[in-house]
Amino acid sequence: MKTKLTNRPVEQVIASIRALDLESVKIRLMDPELGEGWTREYAEGIEQGYRNYLTMLAKYQDHAEDILLSKDVDEFWHTHILQTIKYTEDCEAVFGKYLHHAPHIGEVTSVDKEKRIALAEKTRRLYQREFGNERDYSTAWIGISVKAENAAMSGAAIRAERAAMSGAAIRMENAAMSGAAIRMENAAMSGAAIRAERAAMSGAAIRMENAAMSGAAIRAERAAMSVSGAAIRAENAAMSGAAIRANDPEQAIAMVA
Repeated sequence: MKTKLTNRPVEQVIASIRALDLESVKIRLMDPELGEGWTREYAEGIEQGYRNYLTMLAKYQDHAEDILLSKDVDEFWHTHILQTIKYTEDCEAVFGKYLHHAPHIGEVTSVDKEKRIALAEKTRRLYQREFGNERDYSTAWIGISVKAENAAMSGAAIRAERAAMSGAAIRMENAAMSGAAIRMENAAMSGAAIRAERAAMSGAAIRMENAAMSGAAIRAERAAMSVSGAAIRAENAAMSGAAIRANDPEQAIAMVA
């Protein structure tokens, strides 16, 4: 004979389940290191699934040992149990006694799997009786509404889109920086080429100017020297003629006649 879960009126039990303060359980589960790293929205959804499970146990006490719960609702229950003092007090407040949890131990055999399939079907029927259509009872069992699930998927899509946009922005920025660098490099090279060209032209101009000046100076000097030579030659000739004439009067007379 199965032991009754509680002797309290079902309405009283359900009211106590709704009044439970499970904030500390959610905080633990939201912790990325000590818990599961759930978001608050997800933790609150699973919290509702846990409350639904406790309500099902109270309403269908004859089938309590056969009602299955989802993986994350089970994890919520485990975390609640780990807070031993609180869990004991909560069980007393709701059921008037401790609610034990007996997880499966050992290898899952083919017999276990067949039994679980049968219990899953029984659980589905009980939840459907309590919560109505497939969508509603599935949401009640899992603890996450379709809306929340869509929001999560939408959030993932938004994050992916933002990541893609961010990546595109980074690539554009890198391309711009790279382009700027190339333009700067080209400008520097071009400037260097211009400066080199100007230097070459300037050097050529200087060399040409120097050459011209040098050539002019040489020519002028040579011209001066040439004029000077002519003067010297003229002077020497005059002096020589005068001397001849002075030494040879006959020649002088002949030259005068």
